[in-house]
Amino acid sequence: MKNLLLRLPLLLLVAAFPATLPATLAAQGAVTVAPTAVQMDHASRSASVTLVNTGTSPAEVEVGTIFAYPSTDDDGRLHLLEGDADADPRSAAGWIRPFPRQLVLEPGERRVVRLLGEPPADLADGEYWARLVVTSREAAPAVTASAGEDIQVGLTMEVRTILAANYRKGAVDTGLRVASFEPEVDDGVLRLHTRMEREGSAAYIGTLTLALEDASGTVLREWTEQVAVYRGVERVIERPVDDLPPGDWVLRARFSTADRSDVPATVRLDTEPVDVSAPVRRR
Repeated sequence: MKNLLLRLPLLLLVAAFPATLPATLAAQGAVTVAPTAVQMDHASRSASVTLVNTGTSPAEVEVGTIFAYPSTDDDGRLHLLEGDADADPRSAAGWIRPFPRQLVLEPGERRVVRLLGEPPADLADGEYWARLVVTSREAAPAVTASAGEDIQVGLTMEVRTILAANYRKGAVDTGLRVASFEPEVDDGVLRLHTRMEREGSAAYIGTLTLALEDASGTVLREWTEQVAVYRGVERVIERPVDDLPPGDWVLRARFSTADRSDVPATVRLDTEPVDVSAPVRRR
């Protein structure tokens, strides 16, 4: 009787940028991708990413594109919304092509994947969106357990790294309108409901700084996070404030594109900061 090997897949999804993997898994075969976002223009119509196998096993890699962008669910939490790559006028997923699409990386090997933009001839000025999906798995998964004399079980780790790949033609601009900004405190949690809408022809990529002040203007808490508004999003942001005494507070917010060090200055679209505020009371 022949030995039978069962391969069980394990999928790890890395959205937008590589995450830290458990050491036992990373040692088996982790492929890193740099940079963590790609910006293409109509003049060059090309870009590249570098793949590095930092693991100890050969890795099979597939590179593809999808049409997706950050959005929110019914609870105001972020997720990637995948759309129709052929029907959406903002989609570049159908004509940004990676070369090569499939490759094998030996341990320690570094390879460059080139991206070529082949847009339709009548493409209008503006920004177009896609996501580059890099899927990697061990070329020969190790046997991790035996289920009997003739059956062995192996674990195949599959990692998908998803990063933005945007394409610009002509002059583009961006802006942000805060359509609603409603903070409240419930059971020791500051909860902000806010709707943000993009203005202009390109995605708004910036930071949100929140400052909670008391009646005298003293800053009690401050938080900063990244924001990306491709269309409109309704966020729910929660922060603990259970250690603060009751009182009348003001929540101030500043949206800015200037503080994104991860966005190269050559592609960053700078705008005037957007400031909003609202009173909030904790009883």
